[in-house]
Amino acid sequence: ENVGAQYSLPHAGLGAGRDLDGVRRAALDAVHQAQGQGCAPGVLGIAIGGDRGSSFLASKEALLRPLDDVNPDAALAELEARLLGEANELGIGPMGFGGQTTVLGVKARSLHRLPASFFVSVSYMCWAHRRRRMVVDSDSVRILDRSEP
Repeated sequence: ENVGAQYSLPHAGLGAGRDLDGVRRAALDAVHQAQGQGCAPGVLGIAIGGDRGSSFLASKEALLRPLDDVNPDAALAELEARLLGEANELGIGPMGFGGQTTVLGVKARSLHRLPASFFVSVSYMCWAHRRRRMVVDSDSVRILDRSEP
């Protein structure tokens, strides 16, 4: 995970305030700074809030959502869609060689936070994002189909 980033808002250098536009600016900066590293195109996991540790963990957990799902939080769903479009307009492309596909998906989640802190963590997952679920019991291991809960 060599291209993840964490921001503490407000961030004067980005003109990022403590709001969803500030989150958007931070996420786009993380994509721009990565410049195609991390096996682009990839998937962004974004966590808003929490402390430094829980925010990074939540950004990684966001990557476990199916690529084609829609965030149940309308504001975060809108943020995800906007970031997907804007990140792909950066022209970074696969492996940083230029092109229209820099990001394959954006998954965001929010956490409770203290008034004194406003962390935004961005985790980046390679295009070969493989995941599978399984149940491990004392006497068996069962691989689950995507449709199974």
